[in-house]
Amino acid sequence: MKTFFYPRLAWDGLRKNRQLSRPYLLTCICMVAVFYILSYLNSPMALALIVKGASVVRDIMNLGRYVILVFSLIFLYYTYSFLLRRRSHEFGLYNVLGMGKRNLVRIIAWENVITFAIAITCGLFLGILLSKLAELGLVNLLGGTIDFVFRVHAASIWQTLLFYALIFGLLMFSAVIRTARANAVSLMKSENAGEKPPKGNWLFAILGMLILGGAYYIAISVSNPVTAILLFFIAVVMVIIATYLLMVTGSVKMCRILQSNKGYYYKAKHFVSVSSMAFRMKRNGAGLASICIIATMILVMLSTTTCMWFGAEDSLKKNYPREINFSVNLNDPEKLMDGTPDQAASAILDVLQKNDITPKNIQEERFISLSGVQADGFIQCDYETASLGADFNNLREIYLVSPDSIETSDNNPLDLAADEIVLITDGMDYTDDTLTLAMGNKTRSWKIRHYERKDTGGTTSGMGFPTMTVAVADLTTAIEGLEKEKDVSGRQIQSMWKYNFDTGLSDEENTDLKMILHYDVRQRLHDLFTDDSTRWISIDSRAEGSADFYGTYGSLFFIGILLSIVFVCAAVLIIYYKQISEGYEDAKRFDIMQKVGMTKKEIRSSISSQLLTVFALPLAFAGLHLIFAFPMIRKMLAILSLTDVALFMRTTLISFVVFGIFYAIVYRLTSRVYYRIVSGLSQND
Repeated sequence: MKTFFYPRLAWDGLRKNRQLSRPYLLTCICMVAVFYILSYLNSPMALALIVKGASVVRDIMNLGRYVILVFSLIFLYYTYSFLLRRRSHEFGLYNVLGMGKRNLVRIIAWENVITFAIAITCGLFLGILLSKLAELGLVNLLGGTIDFVFRVHAASIWQTLLFYALIFGLLMFSAVIRTARANAVSLMKSENAGEKPPKGNWLFAILGMLILGGAYYIAISVSNPVTAILLFFIAVVMVIIATYLLMVTGSVKMCRILQSNKGYYYKAKHFVSVSSMAFRMKRNGAGLASICIIATMILVMLSTTTCMWFGAEDSLKKNYPREINFSVNLNDPEKLMDGTPDQAASAILDVLQKNDITPKNIQEERFISLSGVQADGFIQCDYETASLGADFNNLREIYLVSPDSIETSDNNPLDLAADEIVLITDGMDYTDDTLTLAMGNKTRSWKIRHYERKDTGGTTSGMGFPTMTVAVADLTTAIEGLEKEKDVSGRQIQSMWKYNFDTGLSDEENTDLKMILHYDVRQRLHDLFTDDSTRWISIDSRAEGSADFYGTYGSLFFIGILLSIVFVCAAVLIIYYKQISEGYEDAKRFDIMQKVGMTKKEIRSSISSQLLTVFALPLAFAGLHLIFAFPMIRKMLAILSLTDVALFMRTTLISFVVFGIFYAIVYRLTSRVYYRIVSGLSQND
């Protein structure tokens, strides 16, 4: 046989099937480029340009590139399987004409080698070009040093080459195994394999609705962030299973119902479209479900990361209320009220005065914090006791404060007796006349003299749980009898003194001031509060905290955008291949309809009705999933101190509208391919 016979045959096969192979090749190039970009942004030379949160960026970029790698493996396997199936008739013909399986394997192997060579060359070239743009975007996002030096990271190139060589090797191995097991007859018929008459199955449809209903119930009934995180992935798996069940079986039933409606079904516009959908729904339901799930992923990713980025400032200010923040955690709550905090504040002010700094917006807080699980008649605050069968929906954050620290709606002065409290709740109702806190077997009870509920949307909570602010007569004796001897880490009962203030200085000056306070004040605070009564003392500046905040949120936002682009490409490719495969299947059917008198106008109308119904389904389902996922995602965002519901609603709505417009454009463009295949009409007809 002539030299280069198989490479030429492989190249001719790719060229002649360019309508199928070209989108696949573009997807491979896109995957390679994105992987190189993430690898480059994870490299030391790119991280050196990032001032804030470089370590966080490195971790998130590293995670992102492995996500791309896994997605590449799954998605390229899916699309390559589709290509092989569409070309199986061609391979079957080669086999009939005398080519053995070894010859077919050599053709397939060369096709993979050629595809890999083009994908890796063009992908790396594109990735290297776009890496500069990505670098500028990320550095600008995180406030780093922008320059216009073009950089190429050799290690990232080698890593990209190695990982994608492995992926293409696996694809080729899979194709070889599949071809080796097939025979000429199965290859010739495999294009039509699985084309069986649809059988709607009520059992699976009902099962799908039940599973989807269960997932939606979980999403809307979850009431706290911990439960939301624990149940989120369970709900996601349930939604995926239910979507496939409903798309594959439920949609067939929907078509049957439309067919039973004679007034609707026996119209030229609907007859062919509904019968075609009913026939195809079962086989292509998985494709529709895949589009729906990918669309949901894109919408959740875009809305969440966008909300995180635009809400980062609020989240930062919630974690760092002022530009400089002191926190002292005490073993002994008596230190909160014996005048020591006043001496500590004076020590801080003395150092500020020596440095010609006038503090502004001073905020001082003294409180005892606990958390517990609400049960019948009491709140169990001991972790070990409460964790036995605890319902996280009943988890409460409790803050014990002095009477002068709160304001009630009637503004009456609070002269409380030792056994009385004023209770203000946020995000929950409380109906009992008394409040009992338990620490294991130890309890402490008070009568509630005044109760009111003030919902703030989660601003009083540190973790997004319902909170109870309890004003007691004497803060120093409020937890007498509740302390645990082994609670040395201060996790169960924390006596806190906080002293925060603004300075009006720049970020760099605040960072320097924090160091001055660290050396000049920290030891004095230890001396005042004494080492025996102090668990820890922290001095934080908002400027330093913002580095990690913006590093995390900016990286996630960047990754969210990048992954969304990749998933959009995947969705487009699935839609494109779906249109092509259905176009070839429907061409003969519409040809017969034309021969029996159906006009081209009626064919166009029927095709439009069919395509609109089919492609509206995934978007409608994705929108429905997003609506029900909203409460659950909102709860999880609360853990990151993102409690601005209006912002999350805006980002979700805008994400859906933008994606919907893009989806409509893709639908319109790919439908033209379908029109050309099915009717043989040019768009100018």
